[in-house]
Amino acid sequence: MRAVLSKLTACREGLEKKASVMLRVTLALLLIGSVSGCFNFAPEVRFGDATLAPGVDTMPEKYCTTDNAPALKADWSQATVIEETVKGDRYQEGYLSLWHNEPVIIRVTNEDAGERSFRAPEFFRDVAISKAVYQGKAVDTPCLNAITLAPGAVAELHVVPLKKGDYDYTETGFWVPFAGEIFTTADVGYIYVH
Repeated sequence: MRAVLSKLTACREGLEKKASVMLRVTLALLLIGSVSGCFNFAPEVRFGDATLAPGVDTMPEKYCTTDNAPALKADWSQATVIEETVKGDRYQEGYLSLWHNEPVIIRVTNEDAGERSFRAPEFFRDVAISKAVYQGKAVDTPCLNAITLAPGAVAELHVVPLKKGDYDYTETGFWVPFAGEIFTTADVGYIYVH
C-alpha cells in the first residue's frame, strides 16, 4: 500500500510541476503575443511620441530626417506610382526601384484575410515624407516607421528619397518599439534607390 501511495504522490508532484511549467509558458505566450501585436487589445498604442495603430506606425521625430522640403516642393502630379500588393503572406512585387530626389507614390494593398504590414524603418528615415494616405484618408506622418494594413486596405506613401542605397521592407512577425524587428513571419522585399 505504501508503494502505491508513494507512486501516486510522485505522480501528483510531477503533474503539479508540468502544470506550473504550462502556466508559465501560457503566460509568456500571452505576453509575447500582446507585445508583438498578434493580439490586438487596443486599437492604438502609444509609447511617448510613437504610435502603433492600424494604418500608420510612427516613431519619435529624432529618428527621422528633419528636411521635408523636397517633399513639399515636389510636383506630385508627375510622381511615379509604384504598386505593391501583399497576397498569400507574400509581396507580389518584392522589388521597388526608386530614384534619388524624385517623388514617388508607393501604393500598398493588402489582399490577405489578416492584417499585414509594410515595415521599412531605415528607408523611412532616409526619405522626405509628403503624406501617407490610409483608406483614402490623409494621415500626418512626420516620422513613419510602418503601415499596418487591415484586410482589403490600401495605403499610399508620398515620399522623396534623400539618399541613394538599398533597403528592405518586411511583413513583421514580432517587432518591439525602439528595439526593432525580432523576426519576420512572411516575406521580405527590397528597395533600391538609384
